[in-house]
Amino acid sequence: MESIQKEIIDDTRRKCGINKGISDDPIHLKLFSTKIPSLTLVDLPGLTKIPVGDQPKDIDQRIERLVRSYIVKENSIILAVSAGNVDIANSDALKLAREVDPTGSRTIAVITKCDLMENNDESSSVLNGTSVNVKLGLIGVINRNNKQLTEKTPIKKIIAIEEEYFLANYPGIADRMGTEYLTSQLCDILISHLKRCLPMLAEKISYQQVRHREILKDLGEEPTDPNQAMIMLLSHFTDSMTKSIEGKYTYTVMRPDPKAKPQKKVDTKSGQTTENEVTLIPETTSAGTELFNVFQEDCTHKLSMIPADKNLKNLKQVIRSTSGVQPALFIPDGVFNTLIIQQLDMFDQPQSTPSPNHTNASQRRSI
Repeated sequence: MESIQKEIIDDTRRKCGINKGISDDPIHLKLFSTKIPSLTLVDLPGLTKIPVGDQPKDIDQRIERLVRSYIVKENSIILAVSAGNVDIANSDALKLAREVDPTGSRTIAVITKCDLMENNDESSSVLNGTSVNVKLGLIGVINRNNKQLTEKTPIKKIIAIEEEYFLANYPGIADRMGTEYLTSQLCDILISHLKRCLPMLAEKISYQQVRHREILKDLGEEPTDPNQAMIMLLSHFTDSMTKSIEGKYTYTVMRPDPKAKPQKKVDTKSGQTTENEVTLIPETTSAGTELFNVFQEDCTHKLSMIPADKNLKNLKQVIRSTSGVQPALFIPDGVFNTLIIQQLDMFDQPQSTPSPNHTNASQRRSI
């Protein structure tokens, strides 16, 4: 056990440093022995208020977020550990456990340092579990003190001392106290919890299997030829696009809510007034609907904004310039060609530097 303890300390220092730092990266340790119970434990850091060493100023918030991320899971059993020399009403562990498990159905309370508690009615009430609402029970234990840790007192000796203490001070509940009873209870609770959770887990796994089989079925058999795979993907894409354009396939997009009114927000620091983001609502549509809206609404609106009569004001001048020395009774075709070319020039996208292959509308018409 000493080598295991040393490995945990060394790994902790590698990840968190040597000055009481913390890390979200867990240390995974597996023990195989015929002398230990079959348990899976997650040892979380104790809740603290004041940063020490290299700990950040918001250490209390970080640790609480870390602890909460584990105990909020419905399948987890919460081991709320509190010191016996502190009023249990001020226990941060029990307070946090009650927030995520209000009924106490998956919480077991553990009171350490029971040898430092005053042997009176209040301590008996605490150890009896009457002052704490936890369904899985409350168990008191005695840990090794600093002197015993320094002297490396064996665990077996501490368990014997623990048993003698509870028999002498709390004989009525001594059989429900101690490290060995806690270990036995945890094993029983874990087995009962697994029996209760396994059917739900099996149902979720079965659902996921059916769902993924359907996805694999839609994808088809795995092709051996890369070219064949590319052709299949392109075929599937074009088929999906065709169905979407024809309205056989729909999807959901987020559009601004026409009924929602933007609310003004005043920045307390700068005093500037800004408008909040537009409220978006989901809308079911298809590619065919989107294309229809582009041609019927967007395109029509933008075409109406083009000054189509801009070049028609100089119609007389264009006729004279085009006719030249060959006046005609009717307007020559060249006039229409010139006016059309001028109109097409307005549809050209502006370019900073024409490319070698670029031709303007006049060149296209002349070709």
